[in-house]
Amino acid sequence: MTVVYYTSTFFLDLSLDIINVLKEKVDLHVFIEVTSSSKNSTVAEIEDFPKGKLLATPAEVLSAGSLPLLAPYFEGTISTHFVIHEHRTGFSWSTLQASLAVWKYIKPFKPEVIHFEGYTLRTVGMLPFLFSVKKVFLAIHDPVPHTGENSWKISLPNFLFFKLPFKKYFLFYSDFARKLFIESYKSVGGDKLLVKMRPYSYFKQLPAELAVEGKHILFFGRISPYKGVDVLLKAMPAIFDEYPDIKLVIAGKSTNGYTLNDTLPEKYRNNVQVINRYIADYELTELIKDAKFVVCPYLDATQSGVLMTAFALNKPVIATNVGSFPEFITNNFNGFLVSPACPALLSEKIALALKHDHYKHLQANVVRSNSLSSWEDSMATVLTAYTSL
Repeated sequence: MTVVYYTSTFFLDLSLDIINVLKEKVDLHVFIEVTSSSKNSTVAEIEDFPKGKLLATPAEVLSAGSLPLLAPYFEGTISTHFVIHEHRTGFSWSTLQASLAVWKYIKPFKPEVIHFEGYTLRTVGMLPFLFSVKKVFLAIHDPVPHTGENSWKISLPNFLFFKLPFKKYFLFYSDFARKLFIESYKSVGGDKLLVKMRPYSYFKQLPAELAVEGKHILFFGRISPYKGVDVLLKAMPAIFDEYPDIKLVIAGKSTNGYTLNDTLPEKYRNNVQVINRYIADYELTELIKDAKFVVCPYLDATQSGVLMTAFALNKPVIATNVGSFPEFITNNFNGFLVSPACPALLSEKIALALKHDHYKHLQANVVRSNSLSSWEDSMATVLTAYTSL
């Protein structure tokens, strides 16, 4: 069976594990959408685009440091290409040309399945070609936009991909996302498949010494209104009073108009470090491995790549009881769950994790759980759906 797997650099941390499973089961062609603004997102590092190319191999695109880390995932695929989108806007003549280049490449081998790991305005150019494919799989990451992130650039692709009459299957990485989609899009037909998210393997291979003693509490990832960083900052003074040597690191770039309130970082200069910029993989890995635990004080959520990255590096997580966090975090086992927008409760759980180094017991449970998890098990339902009549 021939399958086209179409993803983007935004989802590449997750996609690498899916590629690893699919390439062993099907004849797999991989396409990775990259734009001028996503050249250094998640696990890909791209310095410059090759001149005059719409499709380029990993060797032509990836930096000298990134290629050796990603190449093993692409070995065993029939082909892997980056789809180059240099134009700033999401829909333009050049984006249509890129979609046409993809179709011209895949048309001769007539894939039975096209599997989209998310989709954007740029992916809309692929729509006319989907009617000649037996099955289309659509991974839905956020059935409903996060707080402060809704726009027509999201709603228009949703409308087009959901409504056009080709044979479609929907994939969800949490039961929460699956149920939310069913509730929000009652008229949209097609099978809804659950693929339980697992820790990302990519970060396990990056060289970094695991700290014997955790150095700090860590928040990482892009900083957006729904991430609840303000709640975390309100929770920390009580922690600093009880543990005057503890340090909080906030690492990530502000997006969607978010401005960090710097009152507390200024007041507790010795306790709070803010790294408000893009964090390269090696630096991120060091920050996570040096952490006692990770905090996700989100106001809302679907599933979390931050959670899977933390678990991949054996770190427990304190998160709010929103989205799919309760599906992956068990209270006082591999982390803690707290109510959203409640600094006092968040402070209480942080203190509990710190007391007598309790976070080390939580970490031991994360390590044990990781040994039992498998992306191949998660993808079994998808592979069955590929081949079903």
